[in-house]
Amino acid sequence: MPSRMAGSTRPTMRSRRTWSGRPDRRLLTADGGKRGTTMLELYHSGLTTCSKQVRHCLREKGLSYVSRYVELWNYENLSPDYLKLNPNGVVPTLVHDGNPIINSFCINEYIDDVFPEPALRPADPKDRARMRYWAWTADEVHLSLARLTHERMLKAALKDLGPEDLQIMLRSTPVPEKRERWNLLAKGGYSADQLQAALDNVLFIFRRVEEELSSRGPWLAGATFSLGDINMVAIVHRIFELYPDRLNRSDFPVLNGWWERLMARPAAAYVYAEDTDEVPQRPPRKSIAGIAEFQV
Repeated sequence: MPSRMAGSTRPTMRSRRTWSGRPDRRLLTADGGKRGTTMLELYHSGLTTCSKQVRHCLREKGLSYVSRYVELWNYENLSPDYLKLNPNGVVPTLVHDGNPIINSFCINEYIDDVFPEPALRPADPKDRARMRYWAWTADEVHLSLARLTHERMLKAALKDLGPEDLQIMLRSTPVPEKRERWNLLAKGGYSADQLQAALDNVLFIFRRVEEELSSRGPWLAGATFSLGDINMVAIVHRIFELYPDRLNRSDFPVLNGWWERLMARPAAAYVYAEDTDEVPQRPPRKSIAGIAEFQV
C-alpha cells in the first residue's frame, strides 16, 4: 500500500513489517489542539476496518484524542484490562471522560451527538435516514467482510501459535461466535462456497452503492458528506486490498469516483496511510503475550 492514498491510488495487500517494540502512547491532534476541552482516548488497531471508521470520524471533526494502539497480533484486545473497557474484546473503543463507548457504528453516532460541528449527519430527515441506512449497512456487511479478511489475511499467521497458545487464545475470546470463527480457521478455514457467498454479498452491496451514487450522489446521503460515507469507505478499502480486480472502473465507475473524492479529503488521506504514528510496525509473528501483558 502506498504511503498516501489519494486520487486514483488504490491500496494493495499489506505485508508484515518489522517490529521495533511497543509504539509510544502519544496525543494525536487533528487540529493543533484547539478543541481539547474534554478527554478522548481511542483504543484502536490502526488500519482495521472498524478502527479506520472511528479514526476517520474523529479527524473529520478536528478533535484531539489520545491514541491507544492495541496490537491484535499479540491479542492485547483479549487482556483482562482491555475486556473491562470492551467486554467483546474487539477494537475500537472510545473512552470519553472515563466512559467507554463500543461498536464503531455507535461510536460515530455518539461523536456526532456530543461534538455536532462540523455536522456529519444531514439536516433533512430523509437524507439523515439514508445516512443511517448506509452506516448500518456497513456494519451489517462487515460479517461477510470479516470472513474474507480472516481467510486471506489472518489464517496463515494463526499458524504462529502452538497448540497450547491457540487454546489459551480461544479460551480468552469472550464472544462465542468469534471463538468459533478462530477455531474454524485453525482447522483449515472456510470452504470455497462459503467464501464466494461472502464475496457475493459484499459485491451486492457495492452495486447498491453504485446505484445510489448514480441517482442521488455525490455522497451516499445526497449532497452532504456523512457518517454513511465514512463507515462504508472502510468496507470498500478492504475489498480493494483483498480483491482489487473486483472493483475495476468499468464495472464500478461511480463508486470509483466517490472513492477518489473521499481519498482527496485530508482526514481520509491521513487515516488510510500506513506511515503515521497511528499505524505502528507489526510484530514479525503472532503471539499471545498481550493477553497477560497489556494494560490500559
